[in-house]
Amino acid sequence: MEAPSRSQLRPVEDFYDDPFVEWTLRSAGTHLHPGREVATVHLIERAQRFGFPTGKVVLDVASALGGPARVVAKHFVATVICLDMNPLMQHGCQVLARNEGLDLRCQPVLARSEVVPLADHSMDAAWSQDAMCHMDKEAVVTEVARVLKPGSIFAFTDWIARRPLGQEDKERLGRLWGFPSLLQAVEYVALLDACGFDLLLAEDRTPILTARPFVPAFDQDLFVYEFGDRWGQDEVDRQQEPGEAWQEMVEAGTAGYGMFIARRHED
Repeated sequence: MEAPSRSQLRPVEDFYDDPFVEWTLRSAGTHLHPGREVATVHLIERAQRFGFPTGKVVLDVASALGGPARVVAKHFVATVICLDMNPLMQHGCQVLARNEGLDLRCQPVLARSEVVPLADHSMDAAWSQDAMCHMDKEAVVTEVARVLKPGSIFAFTDWIARRPLGQEDKERLGRLWGFPSLLQAVEYVALLDACGFDLLLAEDRTPILTARPFVPAFDQDLFVYEFGDRWGQDEVDRQQEPGEAWQEMVEAGTAGYGMFIARRHED
């Protein structure tokens, strides 16, 4: 099956307009992923078991508004290089870090994750949450391997395929979510190995993510009404459709959520 063509992909930039940010902050908070802060805590708990360093420099791949970066900065007493290609996200990341007194320890770098403007072997660890689904994953993992010091940890979560995707599902994910591809866990394991990593953990977290049914806030209907009043019903539909499509795929056992921790080979 072929991946969606570039013309079929929803541009990643399309996710970071004002309506998207308002909608997503409402549903996911400043961490901008479905698990909110709890998912970040879970990844921290796993990563520290494998020696994720304290007091070092950490690369956060596609940091967005920097919610996870700020938690990592505080928990690991780290300086976090917040790499993201979107100026709106970077500005928000800086403002929120400053509000928490972390502006010197959450340093923004405006660039694509496929071409990281950092020196070889310059990072002590790397981090990413639910972002590489939008990217050329081989290019990103290759770049992370390049900038990490030998023996360093790369901890990340991402949306995954739980079985091989049909062409219809691939095109749907490309159109609604801008995913050029969605890897199965075994494919991520193979990619990490090919790029110079020793796998420490590969975990399908889908059952944990979906264990509790979604319960909307008591004022959700009011929020949707006011959102539609500001942006129009077409915008409400544009924000709702991707989430509904993803939920259908999760319930069908087609798509889900994975956690991975790997160590850069000792060169």
